[in-house]
Amino acid sequence: MRKLMCKILSTVLIVATCLTGCSKSDTYVAGTYTGTGEGFGGAVTATITVTGSEITDVVLDGPSETPSIGGAAFETLRDKILEAQSAEVDVVAGATYSSSGAIEAVKAAIENAKNGNTASAGGNVPVTYTAGTYEGNGEGYLGNVKLAVTFTEDGISGIEVKETKETAYVGDAAYPYLIADAIEANGSGIDVVSGATFTSKAFKAALTEAAEAAKASDIEGFKKNTVTHVAGPDEDLGTFDVIVVGAGGAGMGAAAEAAQRGLSVLVLEQNAEIGGNTLVSGGQFQAAMPYLVWDPANPDATEATWEYDGKTYPKVMSVQGNIDVLKTIANWSEEPFDEAYYATHEYVAGEIDDISLRGVHADYLPVLKELKKEINAYLAWAQPKLDKGIPESQITLFSTNNLHIFQTYYGGLRKTADGSEWIYGDVELVTQFIEGGYELKTWLEDQGAVFNDGVQLTLIGALWHRENVNQGCDIDGDGKMEATGNWGSYFLPTKTTLLETSPTASQNKLLTRTTVKSLVTENGKVVGVTAERYDGTKLTAKANGGVVITTGGYAANVEMVVENNTYWDSEYVTKAIKTTNRSSLVGSGIVMGEEVGAATTGMGFPQMMPISWIDNGNLAFGGGQYAVYINPTTGKRFVNEYAERDVLSLGEFANGITYNGVKGVFMEITNAKTAIGYPYPYDTYVSPVEVKELSTDDVESRVYFFTSPEELGEIMKEYGMSADPKTVYETIRAYDASIMAGEQPSDGVGKSSASTTVGTVKEDGSYALEGELLRVRLMAPSTHHTMGGLVVDLDRHVLNANGEVIEGLYAAGEVTGGFHGGNRLGGNAIIEIFVSGRTAADTIAESMGK
Repeated sequence: MRKLMCKILSTVLIVATCLTGCSKSDTYVAGTYTGTGEGFGGAVTATITVTGSEITDVVLDGPSETPSIGGAAFETLRDKILEAQSAEVDVVAGATYSSSGAIEAVKAAIENAKNGNTASAGGNVPVTYTAGTYEGNGEGYLGNVKLAVTFTEDGISGIEVKETKETAYVGDAAYPYLIADAIEANGSGIDVVSGATFTSKAFKAALTEAAEAAKASDIEGFKKNTVTHVAGPDEDLGTFDVIVVGAGGAGMGAAAEAAQRGLSVLVLEQNAEIGGNTLVSGGQFQAAMPYLVWDPANPDATEATWEYDGKTYPKVMSVQGNIDVLKTIANWSEEPFDEAYYATHEYVAGEIDDISLRGVHADYLPVLKELKKEINAYLAWAQPKLDKGIPESQITLFSTNNLHIFQTYYGGLRKTADGSEWIYGDVELVTQFIEGGYELKTWLEDQGAVFNDGVQLTLIGALWHRENVNQGCDIDGDGKMEATGNWGSYFLPTKTTLLETSPTASQNKLLTRTTVKSLVTENGKVVGVTAERYDGTKLTAKANGGVVITTGGYAANVEMVVENNTYWDSEYVTKAIKTTNRSSLVGSGIVMGEEVGAATTGMGFPQMMPISWIDNGNLAFGGGQYAVYINPTTGKRFVNEYAERDVLSLGEFANGITYNGVKGVFMEITNAKTAIGYPYPYDTYVSPVEVKELSTDDVESRVYFFTSPEELGEIMKEYGMSADPKTVYETIRAYDASIMAGEQPSDGVGKSSASTTVGTVKEDGSYALEGELLRVRLMAPSTHHTMGGLVVDLDRHVLNANGEVIEGLYAAGEVTGGFHGGNRLGGNAIIEIFVSGRTAADTIAESMGK
């Protein structure tokens, strides 16, 4: 009885104590506490003020976050956290990384408040470890990043990157800076390296994991510890003939051309290495190579010699569906384009069977007339062969500059969602960059770039087979490539020209990790720039001839995309959408131009990339000519897989499902032995003209392999796809039957170019589907390219709202508008940016008498 009474009295005392202040009053130790988290651009710090029972204030600080995105999200989160009295709140749409970092920081601050831990309240803190080497992992842009970190008892003595799949000269360029900062900071709170955000975040996550394995004494302090880079004295870089702002394709095209013309050049690039968004693009450019295609002067030729290199190459063959497109163009109405018709009828982008009946804009009529003559001559030669049963795949490919110009026209002919505005590319600008494509290739090869000169391939949304495959560079001509891929073809050669082989090489400068802040004007003329190094050092420079803005578009600035959008349904393009772009593509050059009076055009037409990974929005690479796109709900095809990129994306939004907040998720299904033509899985180049055994390892949320409806069904079930997998197989079988018969698919969904079946056609002509290894990729649209930008003329002068030249200011590449209308053809970007950059440089050279 006595024991029972003691228990009762104890319980009463506990209850009484809690009623008088245990519940809330003991939740926190009153005071101010901090915590850190990882945002989009770097460390985010949360400072909370608490009483014993309440959070009374929250201050969020992320100096590396984009003010209009992360900064705006912080204000919303602060209110949510104070209202909930907790960090268990939802992220802010469109600022997922910044929000997650802020929430992580608040959670850490709350834990400190519960424990009265003020050790991490400010400045770097001492952290001790169990000495040794420990590994950590983080998820980067293209896969896992593994670090081996060596700790002493009180610091980091070495960091080795043991595994990385990051893009060469993009992600891996960040490692030296990250390693140096992490060792100095004794922590992972260091800033991300501009243009390598995903890689930087992976590095920091791997570093933190290694520190945890080393039993770091204060992991929150470790995650906060950073390096404060001290700005040096203001620096005058001097005067150059040309200043190039941005070192992507347009920038290096301008810089190399200017240097070749005898001009001194200063290039300023905010990222850790040159290359811009061009480095993470497919890299091929569209340009018809006359020696590879049908020649009216020698129509039956099966090969031809390229005068540039004196080599003979086999002619390229057509692809099933191409001649149908040519026949549509041959019958295109030459009446003025009837915009009024679409006031009462639906305009469907990409439906040229209908659009061709409505006429053509007057400025493109001369192109159409010349093109019809070319097509009719070709059809007069090709049709008798078709009539004899010769398949289209055994007939020489038709391709001319006029076809390229006209497809750029109708591929970009679009109207706003409300129908109030039509847009298409300026015919003079379009003609200029397309006609410059042939000479661009030889200009690059003269500097050592290496291409597969015997092919005319295609890629997603290109509309034709005219892609030139870049392979790398052989600058010294010894037959061995110094570098491969986009870096080798476009940047090592032009960088070598700029800094080593041009007449002005000794005068030229190229500064990375340097951000241009503003244009300097005198009496209305742009005469220079102000800039800032990564450490805050202020710079100035002057230009005798001109400043060329080549900073790219704004597809990574999703808020800017959404605010300007007039083309896409607001239900689909929201602040939650992902991007294929590097984090530096935020529209800074457009803003700088506008600050000195520049006009803009086409800002409402951002392009979505229809084949982007659903986990992070990155470009998945590939084409649609060998694939079927499947609606996850019906199991049916829903779009011409070879159509324009916006047509594909519109179809995906309308027919795909939403998974983990990602809209427009669909299935691309191909034969597993079909090479997709781009780095696959991530780091191995496979030419589309080669059939190789590729990796058949599944990649979560991206790529899966299967041999039966049952296996496909298990994959679909995991992602909430309700279609019957047997229906998917029936769709594939019917599609393949049409392709093998040389016909359009029987499901009524057209196919303008089909290069292969999904099932396997064996050597004896038999067909197999069940039991064959197939590949399914799960993808959705994300922002990719921005059609709009600064208004320029044929000389790449930037113009004001009155159409007047802003003296001293030029622009080239994606920062400009007027070229692609409302939708860019796949492959057009490379030739446009390089031709435009070179054009700007030539204009400046001519103005200076060079």
